[in-house]
Amino acid sequence: SMTNYLSASELAELVGCKPGQRCRMQAWLTKNRWKFEVDARGLPKVARAYHDRKMGITEEATSIKYDQAPNLQAFC
Repeated sequence: SMTNYLSASELAELVGCKPGQRCRMQAWLTKNRWKFEVDARGLPKVARAYHDRKMGITEEATSIKYDQAPNLQAFC
């Protein structure tokens, strides 16, 4: 089952390191200005929803909040 946070393996794949390299993960996340928290074991925790937004992966239903074209009638 998927959790709300990326797993160590998913983070390692994103960063390009091994799952146990917590310091490298934190350095990469900081350098690339990703928001994260560190758990009691020193593993950076990145919210899955945040990852998906940063990577341009969004649910189609939630991404269309406004019409694609401006409402020109509003200016009349």
